[in-house]
Formats: sequence, C-alpha cells, structure tokens
Amino acid sequence: MLTTTNDRRVASLFQSIAGFFKGPSGPKCPECGSTVIGDVCPNLDCPLKVAEWLLRWCSPKAVNIPALGQAEAKQLAGLRLVLHPGELYDLGQGDWDRLDGVSAGQLAKILNQIEDSKSAKPCALLHGLRLPGVSGDLAKRLVKEFGSIAALRDAKAKSLQETDGVDESLAFGIRRWFCDSVNRQALQVLEQNGFDFVEQ
Repeated sequence: MLTTTNDRRVASLFQSIAGFFKGPSGPKCPECGSTVIGDVCPNLDCPLKVAEWLLRWCSPKAVNIPALGQAEAKQLAGLRLVLHPGELYDLGQGDWDRLDGVSAGQLAKILNQIEDSKSAKPCALLHGLRLPGVSGDLAKRLVKEFGSIAALRDAKAKSLQETDGVDESLAFGIRRWFCDSVNRQALQVLEQNGFDFVEQ
C-alpha cells in the first residue's frame, strides 16, 4: 500500500518507464508483428515487403524469372531464406526443398531462369532493386547518365539532381537507399554472383 506522496511518485515513474519500453501501441502487421503506421508496415524486413521485392526483381521488366511466382516468393520470405534478391543466388538445394508445392520441373525452370538472369542489363537490375520513386524509364536514364550502378551508388545528391526527373527529395531518397546496409549487401552479393553493373 502506498502511504506517502513520494511512494506514489516513484510508482508513477516506474509505470511511465514501463510504458516507454513497451513500444508504440496500435494495430500490428499480421506478418511480422510491427506496429502499423498509417496502414503501412514500417518494417523493411517484413516478409510481405520482402516477397514484393522478390516479385519485382523477378518481373519481366527486371531480371525476368517468371517461374518464381507469388507463392514461392511468399515462402522464401516467410521462411527467412531470402531477405533481398541477391540471396536468391546463394540458395542451396536444401533451401529449395523447404518450399511446399514446387515440383522438380518447376524448380529446374526457376534455377535455369535464375542463371539466365545474370545477363540482365544494369537498367533492368536497377528497376528490380526497387529504389523508391525510380520507375523503369528513370532507371534507364540514371544508368545512361552515370554509366554504371557502381557510379550511381557513389553519386552525391547534387549530381543525381542533374538527371531529368530527379528532384531534391528523390535524390536524397536514392542516396538513402544506397546507404542502407541491407541494400549494400544485396549489391555486393549480386556482384559476387557475376552481375554486370556497367552499361555497355
């Protein structure tokens, strides 16, 4: 029983501290449990977002892996086998065996298309990398302007703005994308797997 004003103040302080460490309250993402902000899950590692990224990467406008569809992308993300597209190229047979509903024939197609995707042009790679605000057309202009994804990665915001269609806000968004550790790791893994970042 609290008998003094000081006791009540101390109890109130502990309640406030406990409330702070609970984190934000509100609706939770059904996939990762993060608190949703404005109907959007802010967690970039959320399986739903990773699956969306994989589907964009596999689309015809990117590296074109049509045999890997929504069901496979959701399983790869949900099982935490893939966090970014680069990890597709490091999966072993045991990883693929964990997916349900993938026949031997379909897996053979997926693996062949994954190998063929290594010849995709840099502008297709850039589109598949899902930079915020960068459409397929803008990806082509950026690669043409800078000559390679590596040069684009190192470009300052001011020089990015010299490209038609890139304003100050978008330039800083592109810079933030290239500074993110997961995105940088994705680029490194793709380079290690033989992707050509230089426009021919």
